[in-house]
Amino acid sequence: MAVATALGGCSQLSVPVGSNNIDSPTVLTGSIPSASDVAYADINEDDRSVIAQNLDTISQDLAAGKPTQALSLTWLNAISGNSGTLSNINASTYGETGCLGFQTTANTIVGIKLYSGTACRDITQKFAVTSLTVAEA
Repeated sequence: MAVATALGGCSQLSVPVGSNNIDSPTVLTGSIPSASDVAYADINEDDRSVIAQNLDTISQDLAAGKPTQALSLTWLNAISGNSGTLSNINASTYGETGCLGFQTTANTIVGIKLYSGTACRDITQKFAVTSLTVAEA
């Protein structure tokens, strides 16, 4: 009996209090969602890819050093049905980092919100959205 008790202490199987479901136990702790959590729930990876593709369309403007702050680009993800408008494209650090800041509206199933984001060039020299948060109103 002492051996069974000693080995039981090394077991990797645990069931949280209040649940007998080993596969998907009850979450007993949590946190308050952040602005980035909300943005990730509202604007999925496909939407972020569409946003990045739209930012790629201004590559010539960026290479020529043209101002991008006044540019406005619309985006639409035909799969999710989400859409929006990119604006306030800030390329002030683009030359040093390969990244730019932007804002986008997003018309999703939960409504229309304003988001702030960053997009950076990846190894293929295409933009990828690296951060996105709900903008302060």
